[in-house]
Amino acid sequence: MKYDLTIFIPAFRTPLWKKVYDSAKLSCKRYSWEMVFIGPFEPPEELRNEENVLFIQDYGTVTRCAQKGMLEIRSDLFFLTVDDCIFAEDSIDLAMDVYKDKCGYKDVVSMIYGEGGNKMDTSYWTVKKWGDFRLPGIDQSWRLANQCIMNKNYFIELGGLDCVNYEYIDKPIHDFMFRLQRDGGRIFFAPKHTCIATWYPEESGDHAPIHNAMFSHDIPTFVKMYTYPQFYKNRIKIHYENWQKSPSIWKRRFSKGVPSSYEELCEQEGYKV
Repeated sequence: MKYDLTIFIPAFRTPLWKKVYDSAKLSCKRYSWEMVFIGPFEPPEELRNEENVLFIQDYGTVTRCAQKGMLEIRSDLFFLTVDDCIFAEDSIDLAMDVYKDKCGYKDVVSMIYGEGGNKMDTSYWTVKKWGDFRLPGIDQSWRLANQCIMNKNYFIELGGLDCVNYEYIDKPIHDFMFRLQRDGGRIFFAPKHTCIATWYPEESGDHAPIHNAMFSHDIPTFVKMYTYPQFYKNRIKIHYENWQKSPSIWKRRFSKGVPSSYEELCEQEGYKV
């Protein structure tokens, strides 16, 4: 079956998945959708028989999971999001309406969301708000879309995420959206706050691998990439198959071997969640 939308989630917190799925039912009532999880652990029992749930197993970085999983989705449009959020009622429907009304092949709807109980207005999702983006290769008129609805084929055409240079999804999705806007794509804002995600500061909870990947690796790489013209000039399309050069097991996440479940991972790594 082909769907109007794929809710696409690189994911590993399996105890949260049923709540995410149930909230999507209230958030997207007028369009057909599937929910695709890609990550190391099998879905919880209550989701395994749902026709519109697809699971793809991979133990790699978050970027590798997203890039690999995108090839398996059963729709032309996808909504890239996270597994620790709850969607607001009707919010996906309303964002899809904006996409259908305003967006062309290259355009994106930026899904406005919050973390840790906070809501962010649309100014939060603009380059000019953040000093971190005041780099030579970044146009200050550009917008941000960490979570987005967009066309799968165009995502693949631009090469998707840079899995060679980045481990977590934050900086490569900025890089992707800058490449998209350099190529003439536009970013529109969703009309309603889409979801609230949880937030673990620094190395708390199960966040340490993500925190360390961002601050020791991804952020320095991103700053270098958008500081020196030889890296950012004419940077639009990259090779989509770059995910195959990313290690099949993300050592930051699985430093003590690969467990069989999220609960086993937390016990193995000593996460307090």
